[in-house]
Amino acid sequence: MLDLCNSGNSSACFERGKKYVTLDRDTKKAIPLFRKGCAADHMTACLWGGNLIQNTGKQYSPQWKEASKMFKKACEAGEDAGCFNLGALYYKEGRASKAKKQFKKACDMGNKPGCDNVKWLSK
Repeated sequence: MLDLCNSGNSSACFERGKKYVTLDRDTKKAIPLFRKGCAADHMTACLWGGNLIQNTGKQYSPQWKEASKMFKKACEAGEDAGCFNLGALYYKEGRASKAKKQFKKACDMGNKPGCDNVKWLSK
């Protein structure tokens, strides 16, 4: 599967990265595969990679910046979870108005937790 990933197959990158996370519990090996899958427009790889990368950093860190780019890419491709995750990242950084906009995008795509967060941030 790594050969397929290395030849540009984004699904192979995601599937191998997922195996590293779920079976091998090796996020260090998974992250580069998710990066490669995301770069090749596999949006689920963007989501998984963004979550793992965010978890390796702290507020305003290079890791959070990279994660936000991955979430934004997924959001712009119509993935409600990308918008929601980007909203959550912004909120954790103290940027409530930016977070609310992302939660609203997620809500508009049918993401119930996004809708709940819009209501909560509107109080």
